[in-house]
Amino acid sequence: MFKFIKQQSLRLVEYLLPAQCLLCGLKNLTCDEIKEFHTHNSIDTGLICEMCSTFMINKRACCQHCSLSLPKSQVFCGYCLKQPHHFSSIHAIGDYVSPLSSLIKKFKYSKSLLEGELLGILLVRSILFNFSDNKIGAVDYLLPVPLHLDKLRKRGFNQAELIAQVVSKALRIPILYNTAIRNKNTVAQEGLSLYQRKKNLNGAFFIKNNQALKNKHIVIIDDVVTTGATVNSLCKALIEKNVKQLDIWCISRTALKI
Repeated sequence: MFKFIKQQSLRLVEYLLPAQCLLCGLKNLTCDEIKEFHTHNSIDTGLICEMCSTFMINKRACCQHCSLSLPKSQVFCGYCLKQPHHFSSIHAIGDYVSPLSSLIKKFKYSKSLLEGELLGILLVRSILFNFSDNKIGAVDYLLPVPLHLDKLRKRGFNQAELIAQVVSKALRIPILYNTAIRNKNTVAQEGLSLYQRKKNLNGAFFIKNNQALKNKHIVIIDDVVTTGATVNSLCKALIEKNVKQLDIWCISRTALKI
């Protein structure tokens, strides 16, 4: 009886306040339509329309190593040939431009968790679109980039962790909690050069002596990768614990500022 009342109440809310796509504002799916989508795709939630989702998920022309946007895809960009990285590859949905940049800002600075859930869903769709089941299945753990405790208290949440939770649930990959500790409260990275970012992040992460990391394939989750200084610093600390392979999945990849 309670379930019936709940279903009817949801239908009434949909009728009075129809859901809208968070990107284009058009009327979105009803609960019945979303349920129909769920039978075909478990990660569709009705937060954006199918047209916007299809538009955003595609094959990017980028460096296959660091995911930097390029006129056409190639294995390594000029920067990667000069600068070694501690990760195998970065995968990003797209560049740090609207609508991704707008969604990230609303999520992080306006504490709009709905946008955060949407970003996680888009990342899942991008992963499924670009990677084979075997490649996804080879990942042992997800590791969200940790925040320093002071910043976590101020913001109230770790954006990378919330994105990772969506990815973990959809792809059934466990998350490593309380493994990587950010023991240095670094100044904001925005506006810093590559050299300044590296110096800022020197010794910023501590990895607990966890035998579970040995010979594992770990994917680091972050919202935005700019120069790669943050993820490289975290990867370096993980390599010291004999991690077998490290990859990065993020929402946006920005242009390098050296």
